[in-house]
Amino acid sequence: MHELPSDLNRLRTIETYLQLQLQRVQRQVAEAEQWQASRRSAAQPRTPPEWTLQMGIGADPSPVAVHHGECTGGKRLRRITRRDAIEALSVGILPCALCRPDRELQVD
Repeated sequence: MHELPSDLNRLRTIETYLQLQLQRVQRQVAEAEQWQASRRSAAQPRTPPEWTLQMGIGADPSPVAVHHGECTGGKRLRRITRRDAIEALSVGILPCALCRPDRELQVD
């Protein structure tokens, strides 16, 4: 005849072991999915800014020029809004000679 208590204990031990293994696998799957999602988001190209402000060199750099966001004619660029670009041009910051943001923004 079968010894039910010892068989039951053995089955409970196997059940506990399998549950722990399943939890471990589920954690690994979740980590892999999280890693994959972060890789996907990192691989997506960042949208270029619509407008940028080129800053000068120095400890307290001042604005040098306004650029269209896709312009490659400047360095030390900061993203700015359309409104900031219009304001910068209206206070005398020069428009880039290559991308001519003043034309698109209609600022003289």
